[in-house]
Amino acid sequence: MTMNSTRTTEQGRPQGKHAVRGPVGGVTRRRPVVYPNLRALADDLAVLQKAHETGRLRRLGNHDPGPIFDHLARAMARSFDGFPVSPAWWLRVLGPLIKKRVLARPFKPGFMLPARIERSVWDDSVSFEDGMRSLLDQVGRASAPGANPSQPHPIFGRMTPHEWQAYHLRHAELHLNFLEVDE
Repeated sequence: MTMNSTRTTEQGRPQGKHAVRGPVGGVTRRRPVVYPNLRALADDLAVLQKAHETGRLRRLGNHDPGPIFDHLARAMARSFDGFPVSPAWWLRVLGPLIKKRVLARPFKPGFMLPARIERSVWDDSVSFEDGMRSLLDQVGRASAPGANPSQPHPIFGRMTPHEWQAYHLRHAELHLNFLEVDE
């Protein structure tokens, strides 16, 4: 089944009752999501899967669901396997100083990655099914007893498994709130 997509203006900005022009990709209203743990994330993915199957899933932002799921799965995998790119030196210096504050709050939309990094973390050709499968695999990996993501974050540096989980949950909240389930 195909996903209901938000209509766009001539300039490609989303429009409609749920996608009001604003600072991030033209969207100011998003689906409120809070994930206290990986189980809650997995439960929400089941809701999104069902909405997709029934044609009630709508994209509010710049990316379709498959690429969003894939993007989140890549970040989770890289917390275990390592990151292929390194950001600017000043981000690597600043990151550890602000890590605790950033992880304690919802991530704010609008952070723009440099183009070379953006290309390594987003693939807009990923299907819903492939993206969902990848993300569920990584949620399972991160949820497994003894899971130990131990690779340094490219900006925040060394992180504990607890910090990695907080990062993944805030990251998922940020991106998955751009997917809405129609009633």
